[in-house]
Amino acid sequence: MIANPAQITRRHMANQAAPDYSLIRKACACGKASTAKQLAQHGKCAACALAAVRDAIMPGDFAKLRHMLGAVAERPKYHWGLRNYYCANSSGAAREAMRRLVDAGLAMTGHESETQAYFHATRLGCKAAGLDAAGIKRAMESA
Repeated sequence: MIANPAQITRRHMANQAAPDYSLIRKACACGKASTAKQLAQHGKCAACALAAVRDAIMPGDFAKLRHMLGAVAERPKYHWGLRNYYCANSSGAAREAMRRLVDAGLAMTGHESETQAYFHATRLGCKAAGLDAAGIKRAMESA
């Protein structure tokens, strides 16, 4: 394929139009390095945002999230993310825990019937549970 000079010029101009500050490394209030764009959009680094989400849910809810993804201590890390569902009855503590996870943005509701409902973890939920990039990809494909 022959390069088009006009197309190359347009790409160069588009790159020059991007804000200079977006990729500059800044320090979050916690002391960790983050991009200026992240701090401008969210006011904190990704680690602080994730910690705030973890604090918003109860400890038992986090255990259910890890179980939903198969991210338990008994399984090796390369198996984490092979499952991405949790079936909860229509009433009870498990259903309330899943509702709290949905409200926090860590899970989403799947198929629901009168007696039970399936819940699936979101990307943020996978990160909160400690999955790596490959585990997140497996979990999102199985959802």
